[in-house]
Amino acid sequence: MTQQTASMLTSGLPLLQALKIVAAGSDHPRLRQLLSTVHDKVAIGGSFSEALAEHPQYFDRLFVSLLSIGEQSGTMDTALERIAACQLRDAIIVSQLKKALTYPLAVLATAIVVTAVLLVKVVPQFAITFAELGAPLPALTQTVMNLSELAIHYGWLWLSALVGTVLCCCLVVRRYPGAQWLYHRLLLRLPVLGSLVRDAALSRICRTLATTMAAGLSIVDALQLSATAAGNLCFQKTCLDILADVEQGQSLGFSIRKTGAFPVMITQLTHAGEQSGTLDTMLARCADHYERRINEMLDGLTGLLEPLIMATLGLLVGGLMMAMYLPIFRLGAAL
Repeated sequence: MTQQTASMLTSGLPLLQALKIVAAGSDHPRLRQLLSTVHDKVAIGGSFSEALAEHPQYFDRLFVSLLSIGEQSGTMDTALERIAACQLRDAIIVSQLKKALTYPLAVLATAIVVTAVLLVKVVPQFAITFAELGAPLPALTQTVMNLSELAIHYGWLWLSALVGTVLCCCLVVRRYPGAQWLYHRLLLRLPVLGSLVRDAALSRICRTLATTMAAGLSIVDALQLSATAAGNLCFQKTCLDILADVEQGQSLGFSIRKTGAFPVMITQLTHAGEQSGTLDTMLARCADHYERRINEMLDGLTGLLEPLIMATLGLLVGGLMMAMYLPIFRLGAAL
């Protein structure tokens, strides 16, 4: 929607006509209704940014702020193109993350279901046969038999406890800021996921700063929007600390270096950008660098997870089957 509206404004169409065309060409009924509401607001004299600000669930502060600057400077099409470019980069990263995790999670879920079926349906049949034989069972087989009994008698209790724990944790994290802060800190400390979260936050901060400053926003407004766009409370607080230092007259490069939360490359390029008057360009290069790092990490994660999950599936199913047939093999050898 953003890109189509920008293209129509660039071609010279009035805003109201552009909104009508985009709404008519959309297959999404909620989007058509939203654009109709925005169209009516603009038609009675309201600004485009004010109309969008009334729907914060769809248009965040960054979207509205950049559009407001574009309206004031007469470059609304350029502002929309910048917004669309930011949205496209975020969508690409999210799509790659989903692609990297979908297959391994599907295989892992399949392994869990297969294991549960074997423990509940298959193992008890072997248990009856082994009980008739009356011979002592190997340790591995006895362990699997015990797990089968636990799964049959307490499986639903375990599943309910697991689901309840996950739901309670999600509820606590959403309702209590302290729990949310702890959750975001823990995310940054995870071995692989922590690096992804950190690089994504750095990329969003640098990209937001570069985009807003290139659009003409002050450094104070740009830092406020960057704090909101960080996506992590730890980096959000860091951006607010930088904002407080900048308001007291400190340079952006010094304030970033003072926090100790940003890599050396960002502090050096920020300082160089301030000295040369190309701060938005330097920040955009930082954002490009971390976006490339995210793509490389996701590609590597995909290549690592697939064989690891397949090996896990083989160990689970193969281990269960070996445990069930091991007594039969021993009995055959004894005969």
